[in-house]
Amino acid sequence: MFNRIGIDVGGTYTDAVYITNDQIQHTAKVPTQSKNLVETLMNAFDNLKIQDEQEISQITVSTTLVTNAILQNRIPPVKLFLFSGNGMKVDALPWPVTYTELRGEMDYRGREITSPNEEEWQKLNLADLEDDYSHVAIVGKFSHRNSLHENLLAAYLKEHNPSIRMALGHEWGQSNFYRRSLTTYLNLGVSDLYQQFVQQLQAAVKARNIQAPIFILKADGGSLPLAKIRPIDSIYSGPAASVLAALTQTSPDESSIIVDIGGTTTDIGLALSGVPLLSAKGARIGEFSTLVRSLAVRSIPVGGDSVVRLNDQGVVLENYRLGSAYCLGGGNPTPTDAMRYLQLIDYGDLGLAEEGLGSLLPSEQRTPETLEKLALDIINIVVEKIARAVDSLQREWQEEPAYKVWEVLHPQENKTFKTIVSGGGARGITTALGNRLKTPVQLGAFPEVSNALGAALSKPTFDCTLHLDTYMKQYRVEETGEQGKWTGALRPHREVAGFIEALAQQQAADYGIEVQDMEKEPFDFFPIVQNYQTVGQIVRGAVHVRPGVIGRVQG
Repeated sequence: MFNRIGIDVGGTYTDAVYITNDQIQHTAKVPTQSKNLVETLMNAFDNLKIQDEQEISQITVSTTLVTNAILQNRIPPVKLFLFSGNGMKVDALPWPVTYTELRGEMDYRGREITSPNEEEWQKLNLADLEDDYSHVAIVGKFSHRNSLHENLLAAYLKEHNPSIRMALGHEWGQSNFYRRSLTTYLNLGVSDLYQQFVQQLQAAVKARNIQAPIFILKADGGSLPLAKIRPIDSIYSGPAASVLAALTQTSPDESSIIVDIGGTTTDIGLALSGVPLLSAKGARIGEFSTLVRSLAVRSIPVGGDSVVRLNDQGVVLENYRLGSAYCLGGGNPTPTDAMRYLQLIDYGDLGLAEEGLGSLLPSEQRTPETLEKLALDIINIVVEKIARAVDSLQREWQEEPAYKVWEVLHPQENKTFKTIVSGGGARGITTALGNRLKTPVQLGAFPEVSNALGAALSKPTFDCTLHLDTYMKQYRVEETGEQGKWTGALRPHREVAGFIEALAQQQAADYGIEVQDMEKEPFDFFPIVQNYQTVGQIVRGAVHVRPGVIGRVQG
């Protein structure tokens, strides 16, 4: 038996659920205090009114902390040093941050071409580093193959300023130099804020004598222990939670489009035969392209609290919110007011909803017929914006490699997917959205707390991708950036399978999780030939635990 808590920190409200096995025991919704997320989390926890807190198996949190810090530019300055080498000019790329290029180059196999110039390092303004830049990121173009230059510069800077905070690009382990540089930069930039959050949350939980481990939901739909996750991996955990919530309410082989309607934005995702679609590219946040693994989800600026205006052309739905809906005490009419006036939802004051919609019209036009038409027009605009986004994203998703593989493996699958709608505004548009999409539309169970439900039942995701060059006698692990010497055969077969399994188990132990039923990719072996003889191999293999949920909601 498991007893899990899921808490989703949204921009307006924070939702929580308490689940015993597959049964939802309690739900809670509290206002989000953007300047005190830990207090908000604990308020949501308290509102679950759990009798015996010692029976809790796990607490999983979905939070916008890191996402908002990046989008609102609330991160400290980070000095970025690049070993960019030759080839494509670095300044041809759209860098959203400043950087300093240094001498030193590795080739694509990790062999040193040009050594760093320590005299160049001596000319760096180290006093400036101490005074204004306590955070330094160092990234080499091929450091994921050989981290020597990054390590040398890090040691040099540490010698001159022992308190400096540093991040090295090879720790991300992937080949895209531009994305690897920006990912390293961002992760270091948000690390102090995230660690402060971790310490405060751990202290608050400890003060209540709660023994349950705390996990954070990641952008890829998986969860990891609070203290083990890399901060930037927690971006877009809200949209990921929406997709997972849908999986808890569908059969394992069902394919569906997920639409989660929040206060300001609507998140859209896709599940193929019970498996969330992963994006082939890393997540993009603001001006930053990253290596963060994420689900193929999108957010559009349409929500229940979006401000409604009226001009000569008719109804205008703004892409922002200015507080709560009029029927809930806010100052502007919104789609929520239209839903309440049409009695599609049962919360909010009906009289205030009528007053809010009426404020858009001249007094002589505020008749029941005119107000009803206005409310219907607002609902139709919301539905049309969401439907167009769904249509567009379906075309984009069809180009994703994972989608193409799914099509090959499921040739008989019906491509007309069921749509699952959740979120605060879900009840008000389900029927209209179904009519527009001309597909089955299902209202999710407990739609107002669906993200918390997805967080509660999420399982850890896990990837261990091995790259091995037996001629160079070097290996690396893509996910952790681990690099080491290969002491095995030049042409390994069974040996490499045992090696990656040992690496995966060690990596899981470092994460503080147990992994079972790992999915293994077939190994790729590429011979290295010199003078008509095979002198080694380049080997690639991987094991995975895909995103998913540990159960289905029974109600």
